[in-house]
Order: sequence, then C-alpha cells, then structure tokens
Amino acid sequence: MTDGKKELIQEEKDKIFPIRIERNICSRCGKEYDQPALITQFGCIIARACPECVDKYDIAEKSKEKHIKEQNKSEWLENIGVKEEHIKATLDNYNAITESQKEALNACKLIDGGEITKLVLLGGNGVGKTHLASALVKKHNGLIITAYEMFATYRGCFSSKAKESEIDVIKRFSRLPLLAIDEYGRTKGSEAEENFMSAIIDNRHSNNLPTLILSNLIRKRDCVFYTADNNSCKNCQRNNCLESRLTKDVISRLRENSKVILVEGEDYRKK
Repeated sequence: MTDGKKELIQEEKDKIFPIRIERNICSRCGKEYDQPALITQFGCIIARACPECVDKYDIAEKSKEKHIKEQNKSEWLENIGVKEEHIKATLDNYNAITESQKEALNACKLIDGGEITKLVLLGGNGVGKTHLASALVKKHNGLIITAYEMFATYRGCFSSKAKESEIDVIKRFSRLPLLAIDEYGRTKGSEAEENFMSAIIDNRHSNNLPTLILSNLIRKRDCVFYTADNNSCKNCQRNNCLESRLTKDVISRLRENSKVILVEGEDYRKK
C-alpha cells in the first residue's frame, strides 16, 4: 500500500471517528492532563485516568496476575504432594552418577513413555528416588504420598465425620493419572491396609495406570539370610525386605510390566 493511500484511509477514518485533545482531571490522582478523545455519535470517549495512573494500574494488575499464578501453582504442588525440595525436579536435571541411578532414570523414562506401568525404587536416603517420582508426578498431574498418609486417609473413611466412604477412597487412588507411594514399609500395615493396598494396585494394573513404590527396604534376595534353593529367608526376624511387607497378589502384579531397582549412591542431602 502506497503512502498516499494510507493517508487517504486515515483521513476517512478521521472523518468517521474524529479525535480532539481534551483537558481532563484524573479520577485517581486529581491531576490535570491532556488526553486524546474519540468523538462518536454516542458522545466523547476519553480515559478517566492519566497515563501515569494507567501505567501504575497495569503494573499492579500484572503483579496481581503473577501472584495469582504463583498461588495457583503452589496450591497445585500441594495437591499433588510435591514438596518444596522437589519443586524444580525434572528427569533432565536428575544427577545420575552410579549405574543404578542411571538405570532408575531410564526406568522412569519408560514409565513416562508408557512402556512400563509399575516401578519399584529401593535404596537408602538421598539417592534421588523422591526426585524422580516428583518429576513424573508433576508431568502427569498425579500424586506422590507417603504410605503412612495414604493408609491414614483410608483409616479416616471409617470415622463418623468422614466425607468419603471406603469405596470413594479406593476409587480416588485407583484413578489417579500416576501414583507414587513413598516411604513404603516404614510401618507394618494392618490386614485391612494390606487389602486396601491390594485393591489399589489391582485396579491400577487393570487400567494400565502407572504406579511407583519407593522404599528403603531391600529385596529378599539381598537379605543375608536368603537362600536361593528354597527362595526364603530362614531364621530372619527383621522383616526388612520388600516381599515381607507386600501380599502375594501385590507381588504378583508388581512382576508384570514392571521394574524393581535398588538405587545406590551418595546421599545428596549430606552434600
């Protein structure tokens, strides 16, 4: 478009929507200011605030929007169980040093891609199990919760003041896009809690929903009392292996489309 045509179009616009400079008083700060006013058939359209106040308002609104976004993000992280320590956790920034940490990271990528649906990460404190789980939970809008908290939620449904029934609680944990159960085996569950765990794992298995179990326990085969010939830990009184804290049906489910990894490495928390 030529400059001449642009000027002609602008002249026509000015005829239809003429503009004049109006002297106005800011409704916010009380100062006088000059403001272009658009003249229409309905009257004169003019801003009721000076440019300085408008800028301040825009800054305040942007600050408010940022605060709301941060608040919403904070509430979301709280709802999915991610702690402040792991707010920035991703699979990409996980520092996999040992071979078992690399294996754990690769397994999490398989979970992320839907190639496996169950992953058990065993190992001591500070090797990155919760980091990896939190990264997946954030990405899939799931939930990370300690076994104690999960079982406490289940026990709460039997209270006279309970807002959820037993079935409601089972459905809630069974339908999560991704569930990570942390600190599993720290306390010995009751028979009712074992049945609850069995129902959750079975439902999620049937619907191909990803489930992670994080624990400081060891595998039975790593127990000093373990004998391979009869697959048992004869004379072991400690019950500190994963198999001793899970029912047979849960163990059976965890053997399908899954990985169990003992994660070893230095404790990040001591660095």
